[in-house]
Amino acid sequence: MGLDSSNEGEEMNCWHCQTELIWGGDHDCEDSVEWLIVSNLHCPNCQSHVDVYFPREEEEEEDDTQ
Repeated sequence: MGLDSSNEGEEMNCWHCQTELIWGGDHDCEDSVEWLIVSNLHCPNCQSHVDVYFPREEEEEEDDTQ
């Protein structure tokens, strides 16, 4: 899930009911200077929706301002 393949195989559980979340996809945060990617997940049990924001690295932020 997401950018780091070392997380592969790890599950992320729903905060409300502890059911394993289903990954819906990743999207670029093109309009944000703070966030690079947002991943969306949902719970098949209680229908909760979770967005996980991955921050831009400081180097990228510096490059964008020049």
